[in-house]
Amino acid sequence: MMNKQETNAIFGISSFWVMAILIAILVCGFAVRLFDLTDPPLDYAATRQLRAALIARGMYYKNNQTAPDWQREMAIAQGQRPIIEPPIVEFITARTYQLVGGEYVWIARIYTSLFWVLGGAALFLLVQEMLSTDGAIIALTYYLFNPFGIVVSRSFQPESLMVALIVLSWWVFYRWHRARTWKWAIIAGFVVGVTIFVKFTSVFFLFGGMAIVVLLSKKIKEIIRDAQMWVLVLLSALPTLLYTVYGILITGALTEQFQGRFFPQLWSDLNFYAQWKNGLAMVSGRDFVLLAGLIGLFFIRDRVKLSFLLAIWVGYIIYGFGFSYHFMTHRYYHLPVIPLLAISIGALAEYIFQWVRKFKLQSLARVGLLAVVLLGLGGGYYKLHEKDYRNEPAWYKEVASYVGRDVKVVVLSQDYGFRIQYYGWIKPRVWLGTKDMEHSALQGAEIDPFTERFAKYTTGYDYFLVTRLNELARQKDLHDELYNNYTIYKEGSGYVIFDLKNPLE
Repeated sequence: MMNKQETNAIFGISSFWVMAILIAILVCGFAVRLFDLTDPPLDYAATRQLRAALIARGMYYKNNQTAPDWQREMAIAQGQRPIIEPPIVEFITARTYQLVGGEYVWIARIYTSLFWVLGGAALFLLVQEMLSTDGAIIALTYYLFNPFGIVVSRSFQPESLMVALIVLSWWVFYRWHRARTWKWAIIAGFVVGVTIFVKFTSVFFLFGGMAIVVLLSKKIKEIIRDAQMWVLVLLSALPTLLYTVYGILITGALTEQFQGRFFPQLWSDLNFYAQWKNGLAMVSGRDFVLLAGLIGLFFIRDRVKLSFLLAIWVGYIIYGFGFSYHFMTHRYYHLPVIPLLAISIGALAEYIFQWVRKFKLQSLARVGLLAVVLLGLGGGYYKLHEKDYRNEPAWYKEVASYVGRDVKVVVLSQDYGFRIQYYGWIKPRVWLGTKDMEHSALQGAEIDPFTERFAKYTTGYDYFLVTRLNELARQKDLHDELYNNYTIYKEGSGYVIFDLKNPLE
């Protein structure tokens, strides 16, 4: 609903037009993510997407009794991956495979795009309540048509669901803060609990902002006696607490996920901060967009609202130092910044709209909004059609067929070997790339001498398949070992296969 204090609104001139504009922007935001829908999931974070695709495949074939035995066994074996977070998106996708009667990995794109767009609806409600309807429409438009967000929000990862739930958590918590009723306390606790359960790192974007709002609203004694607040906290923490205890103490599956994440030695590296800044600029869209979002904070006059947003930014900064290596190498770690910037961009837009109203330029602003949405659709179409990966599955399938699925093979291949696993239906042993070994060195892990490592990886194996030829050239020890001591079983454009069973004389 429109705020009562809103007068002479630019977009929200009536409840009907507010709803019409909201639905139109949401539909366009969903539609732009469906462009080039069936292109293989190699456009962004292919390693992460293919990992999810392999897990979903394993779930699907586990319940597919009509599939050939070899295919079912291979899919289950490929899908057995170390747990990072609950495989919710993979589970939903696998169940949809069963409903439609086939493995169509692009189905995951529909779900993740839908999650992101629904998060946009929550963002609109939040900004409308915090600022105004006009500011909410601008915030939503930025959120849905941010170029980086268009690409990443439809990838087969839990990030879209996490970001949508973070925004929903912000809104329901803000509603509880305003209403202070048991209904909103329980709803807020449940939503926040689900959000953290979906991906634990969301806690950095939640608890800081929530804590500062509570501290500014009441005295410490009143907070301690506030039963609603304690119920909210309990519901927020319980799902993840139970899952973590189960994953560490009972199954042990989560133990390794707390390793290799914390690298304080990078804090003294200037490149860390340069990469952080580059990541922020890429995610926000442009440097000037990031600057506009930060400037927008100064136009939020309410102390509680401003503190809420600043505390979330502080949480983001703590998150960056805690996951320093991943902030440098994984741009999607910055993804929640998009809705955070959207709120302050909405505040900046609301300030500008004061001048628009003063000079009676409302019609021009409406035309401008329409132009931005159309440009967003066109830019999204171009971005998603920029590269075509449709030829790659057949190529990897063909290369994998040269060794067959019944042999033991070591691979130095793209995306930790996930690409040739998924499209080639093989389960190889993966030889690490140079950057992976650098990551292990950062962790303090000792890398075995090459001779020992090569023997450990290849003893009892039949072939060594390489599709990363440039990486092979970088690893001189491996290059020389293979070319000087083993026959080439098969070679072609982009690949070479060494026969480990037939060493050179």
